[in-house]
Amino acid sequence: MPTIVANTTDGYVAKFAFSGPSFSSIRDATSGNQTSATLGNYRFATRFAAQTSRGGFYDIRRTFFAFDTSVITSTVASATINIYGDTNGTLDIIGVKATRPDLTNPIVNADFDAITGFSAGSSMAGNVTDYTAEVTSWSTSGYNSITLNAAALSDLQSLSVFAICFVGYDNDYLNVDPGFSSGINANTGMYFANATDAGKRPYIDYTLSTGYANNVNGVASANIGSVIGVATANIDKINGV
Repeated sequence: MPTIVANTTDGYVAKFAFSGPSFSSIRDATSGNQTSATLGNYRFATRFAAQTSRGGFYDIRRTFFAFDTSVITSTVASATINIYGDTNGTLDIIGVKATRPDLTNPIVNADFDAITGFSAGSSMAGNVTDYTAEVTSWSTSGYNSITLNAAALSDLQSLSVFAICFVGYDNDYLNVDPGFSSGINANTGMYFANATDAGKRPYIDYTLSTGYANNVNGVASANIGSVIGVATANIDKINGV
């Protein structure tokens, strides 16, 4: 099964403020105030916090990854994104289509809202492009294998850079303000492409479709060994299909 390791431009972007900020001023911000594209791992990679201390504060952190998918030119049948967990696994997350990072420029503060279809004041549900289902369990001592959906499979083939952002599901994604008194402090720790241990770096593995038609002129594809002397295993398309 082919694999693609995340580019080292990956990382997180955080937006937080103390002394009683509004939820919307944090969640709908166009730029964060803390980021890193050089960490090997971070226990607060994706975060949602709402607490009464320090005058009341919100802290939202989103995690971005980029993959060079220019090598994928055929239909992708299935794929997973695999992220090694670190320390915390209390935040339910979801992966959505992002416009950053690319393969050259590391993630920066201005990329806090670099999510395709994001609209300030609105839930991401129905507006952004989901790449995964909600992730409700998280290993902090091994790889978390997350299934990529049909939209993601299509983009793995059609895009030369596959960018995905993980956000907290219950509050950030759904645009739900729990208030400071909720005392929420939920985090999901992750390893990044800069991890010293290559065995903990994020990667995508995928499987390509094995055929594009069920039959040719009434003959089942499984019974066709070659077409005009060319083995079927070496044929991507017939007449563009």
